[in-house]
Amino acid sequence: MNEFLSGEQIYFKPFSRADIPIWHSWFNSQELTEHMNKGAFPNTEEAQEEFFQRLSKSKTDVQLAIALKTDDSLVGIVGIHSINWLHHRGDVSIFVADTKHWGKGIATEAISLIVRHAFTKLNLRRLTSGMSSLNTGSRKSFEKNSFIIEGTLREHFFYKGSYVDELMMGLLREDWERSQGAGKTSQWF
Repeated sequence: MNEFLSGEQIYFKPFSRADIPIWHSWFNSQELTEHMNKGAFPNTEEAQEEFFQRLSKSKTDVQLAIALKTDDSLVGIVGIHSINWLHHRGDVSIFVADTKHWGKGIATEAISLIVRHAFTKLNLRRLTSGMSSLNTGSRKSFEKNSFIIEGTLREHFFYKGSYVDELMMGLLREDWERSQGAGKTSQWF
């Protein structure tokens, strides 16, 4: 186990080359990518390898694998992207690929862990995330972590023959600290 951050059900670990075939298969699944900007074009293992290489050298992206504590199986991906070090902000992404773990709090816990990391270790001040308005599971997971809807990009995604909106969500560090309650965050600084 190569644990980077740990929660109750899950832990984060860096991706390795051995994970590329799993990652590759996830992004070729129409079911899994249905609410994402993926799945329109086939994903090759070579393209996934290039993506892996680019992320491993990036100074503006933190991409981690989500693994279950019970059996170390890879169940998803979480990341902070487009980190702007001048303005102390980044964009959170989450993808729980193992459908048998949908609706079990994995995404909510993963968002909680990555938010804590962003605010307490990376010294970010603001986080954002965007999702299809039809992806209610994702929206609820972000809302449980104190993100609020800050805007809507109208008809931003083409989905099953029609256009749907994208919800833009955001979280400020001071709002997150308040949501953690007095004294809870002091242990992280």
